[in-house]
Amino acid sequence: MHRATRGGVRVLGHGDTPALERLLATDPVANVSVSATIRARRSAGPGKGRNGAVVLGIDGENGLLAACWTGSNIIPVGATPAQGELFGVAVGAMRRRVASIYGDAEAVLEIFDATGWTGARDVRAEQPLMAITQASGVQPLAGARLSRSGDFPRVEQASAAMFTEELGFSPYAQGAGQYRERVRGLINAGHSIIAVDPESSEIMFKAEFGAVSPEVVQVQGVWVRPSHRGRGLAGPGMAAVVERGLQLAPTVSLYVNSYNTAAIRTYERVGFTQVGTFATILF
Repeated sequence: MHRATRGGVRVLGHGDTPALERLLATDPVANVSVSATIRARRSAGPGKGRNGAVVLGIDGENGLLAACWTGSNIIPVGATPAQGELFGVAVGAMRRRVASIYGDAEAVLEIFDATGWTGARDVRAEQPLMAITQASGVQPLAGARLSRSGDFPRVEQASAAMFTEELGFSPYAQGAGQYRERVRGLINAGHSIIAVDPESSEIMFKAEFGAVSPEVVQVQGVWVRPSHRGRGLAGPGMAAVVERGLQLAPTVSLYVNSYNTAAIRTYERVGFTQVGTFATILF
């Protein structure tokens, strides 16, 4: 990697943690996924094991200029297109198997091009990054609440249905135990929100907080049961999600595919505004 980039990219160590935290703080909304992970790890240093995640860095005269989380997902932090290209060369030289590259659109697309990787399952080149900092003017969905441990079977079923619909394959294909642990962890952390149909007892709306920092909560997995679509649940459901999210951080964010115009209109009606553009490459 070092040779491939002629010394332009290095692996960060524990001593780089303060510098990485300062870089992450320059854009809390875009960087919330990496911020939450670094906060949990308490270090910018490499993870354990041969395939442990690492953070790559590019330095300038005044310290760390850009970084790139490199694990099962690749996530640039504060990278320009040119720096994204350098990270792509470095990641390509590492020959890792990854699930996705996502983050700032320009940097992500440069990383992908520079890796030389082929066979991407999907390239989502434009995803509005949206945020809200105050309660929605839409009335929150009545009955929306945090999931409880006893809800796990229904939450797992709804989450798997949403995942399959969104990505085109079952989440269990990547490890059933790992996926169930992820769903259970979201419930236990108080990061899973549901609304249950009082007649059928089925989950009719759900969403999760996929990444949480003191500054930002990022929403993921927004889903309305197909049999309940067209009933006006999405807007009130998202208003309830925002209400919960603002109890954890001053900003609630999400990103959405540009072609999902119905979802974008819903988020705008709730009060979200676009603050950036993401891209995601899925493998």
